[in-house]
Amino acid sequence: MNVPAIAKKTYEELKGVPEYMVIYNFVLENLLRLTDKFVRAKLIHAVVDEFNNESFSHPLVQELSPCKLGCTACCHTQVSVTDDEAQLLVKLIEDGVEVNRERLSKQAAVGNDSAAFFKLKYQDRKCIFLGASGACSVYEDRPSVCRTNVVLGDASQCDTSKGIKPTRLVKTPKSDLAIYASFEAAESSGTLPHMVDQFLELSENAS
Repeated sequence: MNVPAIAKKTYEELKGVPEYMVIYNFVLENLLRLTDKFVRAKLIHAVVDEFNNESFSHPLVQELSPCKLGCTACCHTQVSVTDDEAQLLVKLIEDGVEVNRERLSKQAAVGNDSAAFFKLKYQDRKCIFLGASGACSVYEDRPSVCRTNVVLGDASQCDTSKGIKPTRLVKTPKSDLAIYASFEAAESSGTLPHMVDQFLELSENAS
């Protein structure tokens, strides 16, 4: 199971706190109960968005966060997704969302290896769903991890063009617990390009 590092760290810190375990158990039980992969993906996205609102609506976050349309630094990092999220993204591609298949192949080739991913050229690490204008082409259905990537301070602190820099992420503990539960419930998980490439190939071979 390729669990996002921050979600895993938060889970380990809070797994003994009843308030947070209620969230974890609620998400886990509901995802395991559902059978439709797209419904499961959209459920976790809705839950994460709801919890994020508690953190992101704070006036200081609104004032100090540089995360706006066109700021794409975090769109050049490695993102983990569940199989449900990957298949939802593949459906969007099949429905007409354009992606750079050459860049997808380069990113997918490194698999789930984070060190190998960051050895790729900066432009080759650009998310396959990031458009020329800096807009996400699948914003409404973007992965749960992408939904929590909000920072405070200057946008330059997220720049990984010259290496990996630490970022001061806004804490989203409730969302983290929900995300951890979604990865626990998943049949499989991995990095976005690896998972999307895998399911895209399966879909194309089946058609």
